[in-house]
Amino acid sequence: MENYQNFCEIFYAAHYLPIALYEGERFVCASGFYEEGNPYPFVFSRLTGRKSPSVYVSSDTGYYGLVRCGDGLHAFVLGPAYSTPVTAEFIRSYIRKNTLSISRYEEIASFLRSIPQYTYNQFLNLLVFLHYTFTGQKLDIGQAFGITDTQFQDVIGQRHIQQSFQEWEEHRQHGTYHFEQQMLALIRDGNVEQLEQFLLAAANSPRIQEGKLAETPLRQAKNIFIGLTTMVGKDAAIPGGLDIEQTYRLIDTYIQECEKLQSEDAIKNLQYNMPMDFARRVAQQKLPARISREVYACMQFIGSHINEAVQVEDIVAFSGMSRAYLFKRFHQELGMGISAYILQCRLREAKFLLRYTNKSLGEISSYLCFSSQSHFQTQFKKNIGQTPAQYRKRRQGRKE
Repeated sequence: MENYQNFCEIFYAAHYLPIALYEGERFVCASGFYEEGNPYPFVFSRLTGRKSPSVYVSSDTGYYGLVRCGDGLHAFVLGPAYSTPVTAEFIRSYIRKNTLSISRYEEIASFLRSIPQYTYNQFLNLLVFLHYTFTGQKLDIGQAFGITDTQFQDVIGQRHIQQSFQEWEEHRQHGTYHFEQQMLALIRDGNVEQLEQFLLAAANSPRIQEGKLAETPLRQAKNIFIGLTTMVGKDAAIPGGLDIEQTYRLIDTYIQECEKLQSEDAIKNLQYNMPMDFARRVAQQKLPARISREVYACMQFIGSHINEAVQVEDIVAFSGMSRAYLFKRFHQELGMGISAYILQCRLREAKFLLRYTNKSLGEISSYLCFSSQSHFQTQFKKNIGQTPAQYRKRRQGRKE
């Protein structure tokens, strides 16, 4: 154990890449981070249970890797790493993803900018090197991660031919394209009732067949779910008007839940509920046809800065319109003022955090920039009709 802890310190001193040590699922220590404690509660849940070495690529906070030690008990997690310069938007995304206070912006910015840039291939090769160091097993990135170069193209081609012939023999062809397009259209429209009928009919259709994505039935079901969830969020929910940040968080949450499941039936049940949940959220936030591009841009700006102390003046400056004209547009198109819309977004985010995290009321209040926990609770009760604690108790573990 002590040798592994020493390795964390030496590795960080040599590479300036943050690293953490785990014993089973218990956090042990870390080097290179901005505070003590487990730096990877979200990322580790995405990597645990996977083979070693493994990589997880976040859509907005870089890539992370896991390498298990030869004893089968200890593991190292590395990251974040990235190949492009750190931008202000990247910093805000990292803060949102880790539910940190925006008041720590400069501290987090300094931390992220201290990490050297790594290309994706460099990062993968580093994971392979560490895997060899701790296990003595020599791999290349093609073997470890399925990254193909010219030497793998023939193998992939042969596998494709063999699989195509096998599917032809079994009369099993990919029949999901038209199903996917119809489902995505219903979600984009927020048409919950028709989507429910469509999914029930599809569940009994022998024509809907997925391709082979994994060697085991359980991993196959999980891979299909991950791909479908990502597609539903990016190709249906966001175009349907759902807030971009909320959509990505919801995608991440569903994938985490899927990875915890250990039966195909449980995954299929989640796979039915997931598009229904997205469709309901789209329906609840469906933009009226009269929403202009300018007001919609302001709405997206507010959603992307919901954990910052954003003021009406910030929205006015972003829009480039006069204060009076923007106020008029918000009232005409949304039926409420800018401050009321900001509050609505914060309360919607609070509902998400209450249901899907164990953050305390004080942490949620601070994260969403309410003046005090008391003010947060008062506004929540006034607008939602129940206290935050009541909402959490009634909603956790249930589908809306």
